[in-house]
Amino acid sequence: MNSIVNILHKLIKDQMSLNWRYAGIEYDDIANGIGLGAVFFTQGCPHQCPQCQNPQTWSKDGGMKFTDATFDQLIQYFYDIPYASRLTLSGGDPLANPELTYYLIVKFKALFSRKIIWLYTGYQFERFTFNRAETKEEELIRKIIRLCDVIVDGKFEIDKRDITLPFMGSSNQRIIDVQKSIKENKTILWKEN
Repeated sequence: MNSIVNILHKLIKDQMSLNWRYAGIEYDDIANGIGLGAVFFTQGCPHQCPQCQNPQTWSKDGGMKFTDATFDQLIQYFYDIPYASRLTLSGGDPLANPELTYYLIVKFKALFSRKIIWLYTGYQFERFTFNRAETKEEELIRKIIRLCDVIVDGKFEIDKRDITLPFMGSSNQRIIDVQKSIKENKTILWKEN
């Protein structure tokens, strides 16, 4: 399995920019998805929602340089805490940084196929899921979506802020069961079991 991961790692690195940036990693998280997990905050966000909780993630040039050591540190957390069940990608907007997001999800799933992926995005789920991709970037985003288990979509809207909602900041956002949605070819909201 490790040789496949190494080959995949090299192929992806050869094809994509290595000037990736990220804002940080939060471990032992229980607020950004079901169960215990880690949150990887990407750098760069085109939405720049008023009163965003992470405005420091807006600039693509901010944050820190992503390295192999960054990934190794993230992975080590899941080896050290085997009951951690989830990796969440947030930001910024992970779909505004699709090369890094794809790289992370593919490598993570190769090592931890039973752990779930949550992704937060300001984009609408349907934009990339059910519509035909018109660019290489949109095709990559479609691949990312298909690898996720749950997506929280929609921009944060301050006038719809609701702190009583689980895993969302405003009432316009939705928690989507990605795999059921793809299977049914329509948006299916996620429900906690």
